[in-house]
Amino acid sequence: MNFKINDCKVIKTRIAQRNEIIDYGIKMVGAPLEWDETMGEDIKIGVIDTGICADHIDLKGRIRDCANFAGGSLDDIEDKNGHGTHVAGIICAEKNGVGVVGVAPKADLYVAKAFDADGKTTYPSIAKSLNWMIDKKVDVINMSFSSEISTNEYKNLISKTSAAGISMICAAGNEGHERDNTIGYPANFRETIAVTAVDINRKIADFSSCGGEAEIAAAGKDIYSTYLNGGYATLSGTSMATPIITGAAAILHGKCLLRYDRKLSPQELRLLLNIYTDKLGNRGRDRQYGYGLFSFGRIGTTEYIYSSLESGKGTSVASYGKNDKFSRAYDMMMKLMY
Repeated sequence: MNFKINDCKVIKTRIAQRNEIIDYGIKMVGAPLEWDETMGEDIKIGVIDTGICADHIDLKGRIRDCANFAGGSLDDIEDKNGHGTHVAGIICAEKNGVGVVGVAPKADLYVAKAFDADGKTTYPSIAKSLNWMIDKKVDVINMSFSSEISTNEYKNLISKTSAAGISMICAAGNEGHERDNTIGYPANFRETIAVTAVDINRKIADFSSCGGEAEIAAAGKDIYSTYLNGGYATLSGTSMATPIITGAAAILHGKCLLRYDRKLSPQELRLLLNIYTDKLGNRGRDRQYGYGLFSFGRIGTTEYIYSSLESGKGTSVASYGKNDKFSRAYDMMMKLMY
């Protein structure tokens, strides 16, 4: 079984960025509204990708641990593709007066290099990366890659990761939405959160994969972030929308840690992400936008959230609400919002 990073389009690159920029995607998600309370301090974010530009001025202070599972030396995590560095910057590029700012600029990065310079890998590298993340006890993993098929072994490993209390935020893919379902794996697994991409006008991007497993949307077209050789680049893809949601997850974990001295369960995080949305598309769980466009400061408590959970990915209302798990998650949601 072969994997590839989701094909993203490099729009423009530049060597340096003297004045600090907050990209429109970070503004659209409402991250700056939360920074007075938390920037994701003490939250452990895993990134499985092509590695990272380890000495980038916006990223070097955020890297806490790393490992190479793509072949060669275990400590060779240098990014030779650019995809992983761009993703990392969207999540947590530091607020340091230069360059760009990520969604959660004080979150801690745990980087697993699983993909080669061409953005390709095989299942053993993915498996080693996920098991390493479990050992490191990360809180959230960003997975901006896909395969067209799954196996029982892969499915079981995803279940194991979820059972370890780790949320997995996954790119829906860049296969477009002309067919009924173009979402690949791991985004298609019930334990993961599938992210689709919109443009600056909050319309589904023409490249974004869609389908019944779409769960949440974020900006993914023309996103400016960190890149190779200490530079910066504008890229488009669901790979760019996914780390926006990963960064938002770090902020939510940070709020819970500050207020209640604990982190969110995957169940609680999923509910919070689903409800912190602006509804787009059809009533219920839309095949393009999922529950809607995520943004802090917005809450949709209408009946479609709960009714659509019935048939959606993850825990249904039937099992999620006829015991006190749903009540606890909903109670946590209300406490974190107000």
